[in-house]
Parts: sequence; structure tokens; C-alpha cells
Amino acid sequence: MPHSKAVIVLVTGAWHPSSAYKSLISDLVKAGYPVLVTSLPSLEPKDPSVCDCRSDASSVRQQFLPAIEEEGKDVILLCHSYGGIPGGGAAHGLSKSARTQQGKKGGVVGLIFISAFVVPEGITLVNYLGGKHPPYLLGNEPSEGLSEVGTAKETLFGDVSPPYDREIEKSLLPHAMLAFESPAPPAAWAQPEYSGKIAFLRCTQDAALPTFLQDLFVDKSGVKWIVKDIEASHSPFASKPGEVVQAVEEFAQAFESETA
Repeated sequence: MPHSKAVIVLVTGAWHPSSAYKSLISDLVKAGYPVLVTSLPSLEPKDPSVCDCRSDASSVRQQFLPAIEEEGKDVILLCHSYGGIPGGGAAHGLSKSARTQQGKKGGVVGLIFISAFVVPEGITLVNYLGGKHPPYLLGNEPSEGLSEVGTAKETLFGDVSPPYDREIEKSLLPHAMLAFESPAPPAAWAQPEYSGKIAFLRCTQDAALPTFLQDLFVDKSGVKWIVKDIEASHSPFASKPGEVVQAVEEFAQAFESETA
């Protein structure tokens, strides 16, 4: 009987609707991966004053928890950009190794960060970046408490070919600023049971999160990551989805060998 692949739980970046990841989702499905796409309450919220990163983490957790607890599935969280904060929080305490020891089926077998934020518990993303929002973030736009992205093409989609780049750019939505200004939840990547099961896809042409910042996130985390480079902008899910799927395959194999 063929080995069933883990469910890929996609945790999107700020401003991005799930439709922005359609090429990656399609390629993951073709590669045999079931995909569960989560949504973030902080994306285009009615009331941005209540949408912090912990509520995002809690929501993401509730969205994939049935796959683990009711269906006994193994899952891998695939987190892009800001998604690293809620994704890391959502997986806290749900590792497959810990659940196996408890006599439970299913669990999180690993975390994959695509140029994502690695922020320790209790620290806000803004403070971790030096106390200022990045220059491309337009604060309190289009209304109080929300944010938009300026120069999205240059910052996020530099290597995405037209007309797909414009299509994704037009799909971006306002994001609650509180998500970036609230303390990060406890992170799964910091737990010993995730040792050898956390991976980082480093985007070498990233204008939004330059490589020195990606390296800083990994180095300051205090834990060992499996790191792989991809020659891409901040959005390899759109410019090189096939290469992202290949990286997911390699990371998944590494997680499995660590468990064996």
C-alpha cells in the first residue's frame, strides 16, 4: 500500500488571499499532497482593533485541528511571510512525536517557512524589526487600523511574470496592523519535539525580506533549521511553484527520516 502524504496546511502571508497561491496549491495537489488552505481573521477584518497575531494563531489551529484529532492525519504547516507567526503558534503542542507518546494518532510532522517571520514568544514583529514598520507598508490605509502594500510589484512580485503579477497585486487585501504590533504566541519551532522538523526556504532575491533578515531570523531563533535556497523573490509560490513543491518534498523526506 503506498505511503500517504501529509496534509499541507497553508498559512498565507499578510495581505494575500488564498487565490494568490493557486499555482502552488495546484502543483502540490498534482504531487499527491492533500492541501488545506487556512484563512486569517486579520485579513480584511470588519474590526481591525481585535485582530492580533494570537487570534490568527488560534483560528489557524482550529481550522486544521479536526484533520488531526478527528481523522488522525499527519500535517505539515507551510507558512509564508507573516504566516510564520500564526503558523508557528498554531502548531504549538501538536507535534506528531508528542502525540504518539500520548497514544494519539496524527499530528504536526513539521513546519516549513517560506521567507517567513521567526519571532519569539511575547515579542511583536515590529519590535523585532527594530521598532518600525517596513517602508513598503502603508499604515492606516484604506482606513484606521488597516494597512496596505505600496510598490507591491517591486517588493513582493519582482520575478513573477505578467499578467500573473498584476492579477495577484490586484487581489491583495487590507491587513490589520495589530497583527504586526501584538506579542507573538508561543512558537512550535522553539519546542524540543520539533527538533529536526523545522525548515526554512530562503529566497535569495527577496526585496521584502532581504536575505540578511532571513538569516537573522534563523540565527536568532536559537534552534537548528534545515535551510534551502531558492533563487526567487518574496513570492516563489507564484514565480517558481514547481521548485517550491520540490523543496517541500525534500523537507518532508527529511522530517520523516528524523522520525524513523
